[in-house]
Amino acid sequence: MRAISIVAVALIVPASVLAQEKEKPSDPPPCSYSLMTGQYVEVPVGSTVCRRAPAPYQDLYGLLQCIPPLNEVEQVKRGDPRCEKYDDRP
Repeated sequence: MRAISIVAVALIVPASVLAQEKEKPSDPPPCSYSLMTGQYVEVPVGSTVCRRAPAPYQDLYGLLQCIPPLNEVEQVKRGDPRCEKYDDRP
């Protein structure tokens, strides 16, 4: 009887560990946006980037937050403390 309980525990424990590993959420993929040249720029999860608004609004930037997905929160001016990085590419 004791041997049966040892075998049962030996089978149940690894199965429960595998079930817990499957339940863990995977890391969300980074956000990205495309440039007019067709290049993609990745933004790490949880960070912000300020992307220059199209001409003629050269002093305005779109504040982008990667939560994900990548969302434009509002338009800001250069020097805003919420911008971790500025992307001045056209």
